[in-house]
Amino acid sequence: MRIEPRSGVAFPLAKGQILRVTDPAGVQVSDMLAFNAADVGEVISNGRTFDYEETIKLTTGNQLWSNRSNRMLEIIHDTVGTHDFLLTPCSEATFRHFYPEHPV
Repeated sequence: MRIEPRSGVAFPLAKGQILRVTDPAGVQVSDMLAFNAADVGEVISNGRTFDYEETIKLTTGNQLWSNRSNRMLEIIHDTVGTHDFLLTPCSEATFRHFYPEHPV
């Protein structure tokens, strides 16, 4: 599926399925949120991920952990090399805060 810039979609990803993210132009960023379908209170956590993986530089082989200390995803192939998992996902409020001179 193609996801247009400044938009989003939600879809189920079953255990064992692979999510491939491709940036055809090489310049677009993407935000990713993950929830446990059986308990949407369990979400992907950058803090737990950094703690348990003992790095903020995530790449092939790293796990992405939930706020309940469960493994949610694994990076199985990485051609980008640098990922920013530190900041909050993009939103209108985030853009207004960081870029008040630009229209949202």
